[in-house]
Amino acid sequence: MTRSGLLLIILMLLSYILFPQDLGQLKAKETQITQSLDSVQVNTWNDRAFEFYQEAKYDSTIVFAKKAIQLSDSIHYKSGLGLAYKYMGMAHYQKAEYAEAISNWEPALNIYRDLKDDSMVSNLLNNVGAAYQTLGDDPTALKLIFESLEIAERLNDKQQMASCYVNMGSVYMNDKNTYPQAINALEQSIKISEEINNKGLVGYSELNIGDILLQQDKYIDAALHLEKAIDNWKEINYFQVSYAEAKMAAAQSKLGNYLEAQKYIEEAITTAKENEDKLTLSEAYNTFGTILYEQGKFNASIEQHSLALDLAKEMNTYKEIRNSYRGLADANAGLGNYSSAYQFQQLFTATQDTLKDEEYNNTMGILRYRFNVGEQEKEMERLIMENQLKQSEIEKEATARKLLMAILILLVFIIGGFIFQYRYVKRSHKRLDREKKRSERILLNILPKETAEELKNNGFIKAKRFENVTVLFTDFKAFSVVAENISPEDLVNSVDYFFKKFDEIIERNNLEKIKTIGDAYMCAGGLPSKNHTHAEDALNAAREILQFVKVTAEDPPDGIFPFEVRIGLNTGPVIAGVVGTKKFQYDIWGNTVNIAARMESNSEVGRINVSQHTYEHLKDKGIFTYRGEVEVKNQKKLKMYYIDQSTI
Repeated sequence: MTRSGLLLIILMLLSYILFPQDLGQLKAKETQITQSLDSVQVNTWNDRAFEFYQEAKYDSTIVFAKKAIQLSDSIHYKSGLGLAYKYMGMAHYQKAEYAEAISNWEPALNIYRDLKDDSMVSNLLNNVGAAYQTLGDDPTALKLIFESLEIAERLNDKQQMASCYVNMGSVYMNDKNTYPQAINALEQSIKISEEINNKGLVGYSELNIGDILLQQDKYIDAALHLEKAIDNWKEINYFQVSYAEAKMAAAQSKLGNYLEAQKYIEEAITTAKENEDKLTLSEAYNTFGTILYEQGKFNASIEQHSLALDLAKEMNTYKEIRNSYRGLADANAGLGNYSSAYQFQQLFTATQDTLKDEEYNNTMGILRYRFNVGEQEKEMERLIMENQLKQSEIEKEATARKLLMAILILLVFIIGGFIFQYRYVKRSHKRLDREKKRSERILLNILPKETAEELKNNGFIKAKRFENVTVLFTDFKAFSVVAENISPEDLVNSVDYFFKKFDEIIERNNLEKIKTIGDAYMCAGGLPSKNHTHAEDALNAAREILQFVKVTAEDPPDGIFPFEVRIGLNTGPVIAGVVGTKKFQYDIWGNTVNIAARMESNSEVGRINVSQHTYEHLKDKGIFTYRGEVEVKNQKKLKMYYIDQSTI
């Protein structure tokens, strides 16, 4: 074999050995280049997602973040995946989709824990805490915020520290017992935020302090803080300025500045709608409902609270659902719709107690104690560092004193915790008693006391027959004609004015109100507790009603139409009971009721017309004038009598 042949074989063998190795390296480089290009694409999509977020285009944010998530996951690009999840959560949070926000932030949090990126871990812990607080889970929120604050303090990340204190204050302000801790946290946030010139966080803190003062009925101070929040947010064109405007509307309403309140609340609602800020919009509707309630505009109040409730249920936000139920209970009670008011009050009480059970209170107490002890420990560490500069003997004595002080403070906190818990439980029982009494008052506006007790004890009400009761009917003259010629507001105010006085008169005369039907008013004596004075009681009440109507006609108040009234009485047996399961009411039935109605319809303005049955009970109690017969059912005729006007 020649040298050239040997060289050729060697080269061929070398090429056979080396070529597969070069091919593998080329494929690895190709994969590396592809992954590099893909990671650039992920970063581009994340940048686009953040740009859309800043423009409040949250659906577009979600689209690009989702693309980044899918590609990052396929190439195992952790930092890109974590950032995409974070942006996805931010968009869902602004869309008031808090459960979705948490479901995206939690995987982002796990990724940044793996990457040991403490700054992002602190940021996400705070974000998740804020979402849980909005959903009403304060213990979980506070735990996450504490963890975020500890990391931020270790990193000396002042912006994150200020944000944690804002969220901490938001949690504490949900309970009147922790308002001092809330204000302390918010003031710390303001101090740090002003140091780093972060007007957004200053605005949040001023807003929350204003809200606390509003709850404490310090309306002037509240308005001053809310004005600072609005000014800071308008300066940076921050979209949530609508939330501060809603709170300012509430403060102005409490101060009696209703025009200012109207201006602020309309601005808040308009801005919240433009920004698709459902949480703020729900809060604004509830605030508007309260303002209208304070002005006596109960129907309009119900409309606003209902809008708030629909949004709150859509978002599943506990606080706004609770506030909507409370507002609807108050507004319905203002209209006299006591059945609806009672139902909403029951829903409010149930919602109020949904999360704030014994476990909730214990958890919150432990977390508050942990924070207070943590603050105390920080202060002690600062003092110990200062004392290290002193002489060794003085340092030992000072350290011993501080250690003793820490033990004493710890004991004080433990004892104070027990005392606080005891007092809190005691206050909770008082609050429950108040709510129970409130519910019972509403129930007693629907049912007689004995009937209400029967409903509470047995869960149902049995119909009863009363052999001898006196039924009283009143009706206004030409009501339909009057209704067509005066404003609806004046009509309702006038009827309300007369019927409220009728309520006082019949209660004073031992009668039971049955119902009102339009302009007709119906009551009865001798039930639900039997008595022998029912006919005389009904006659006395009828006389008082006529006297009141007469005095009103002589000098009617502003906006009150001076109606004229007819009255009819009849005595006999009735069946009494409660009908329905929704908007139930106490009612009576029988021919006695029908005859009483005929007595009223056959009466004249300013007269009391009584049946033969009632006359037999009252003929010794006054002067009566026989006025003929009236035909009732089955072609039967009954005699009628007028009570002499000189005795009225």
